Amino acid sequence: MSLFATLLAAGTQAQAQTPAPAAQWAAPATGLPLRILLNDVAPYTLHGEAGRPGMHHEIMLALAREAALPVTIGSAVYVRLALSLKDGSADLVLGVEGPELDSIAQRVAAIHAFKFVVLTKKSSGIQNAAQLKGKLLGVARGAFYDDSINKDESIRKFGVADPFQGVRMLALDRLDAVISSDYLLSYALKQSGVDATQFAGPFAVNEKSYVLYASKSVSGESIRRLQAAMEALQKAGQIERILRSYQ
Repeated sequence: MSLFATLLAAGTQAQAQTPAPAAQWAAPATGLPLRILLNDVAPYTLHGEAGRPGMHHEIMLALAREAALPVTIGSAVYVRLALSLKDGSADLVLGVEGPELDSIAQRVAAIHAFKFVVLTKKSSGIQNAAQLKGKLLGVARGAFYDDSINKDESIRKFGVADPFQGVRMLALDRLDAVISSDYLLSYALKQSGVDATQFAGPFAVNEKSYVLYASKSVSGESIRRLQAAMEALQKAGQIERILRSYQ
């Protein structure tokens, strides 16, 4: 089933989100572990599910094993990712490609592509980005979607903690629309417990990639090992298998 199909699937009540515990994988390498920070939102990071730490968590563990590098993995709200590179509290983050991260960090490798999609109610009549003018749009704090969204001051933005909050507010008519990645909105709709039949089919605004970014203090040797490991995982189909397991 495609992500756009699952966006309209009704589901069960979402579990409460709690801070992710750090996870460590010991590798035959010297030096301190690389500190990785991930977006603390389902399904990228999950809590309390045995054997299912989340899509991005699994990808980073597989990458660390392939690269034979020791890591610690934590998670935080999305806006914290760029800040963690600036203040030195993280060495690597998995974030949406964009001007802010490009300006402060080194690109290591693209991990996977996704689409930014907008969800509305059928009754709104909103079918494209141009019709968001004057509307209240639920956005993730610190996220860059597209110039047509971020730089259009006529679109009123409301920062939501996560897509789960956005979907619930949309169902209660407290928002006119909510924007997020197809993976996040699909998962939120399945878990939020709202009546999905009230929503229109989502429309895409942009296609982006989640990219592994490294602090400028990370060594060139570590960067090269991570890049070679990601290439090997992609060729083996392991990244695609992890992505499919969370759809």
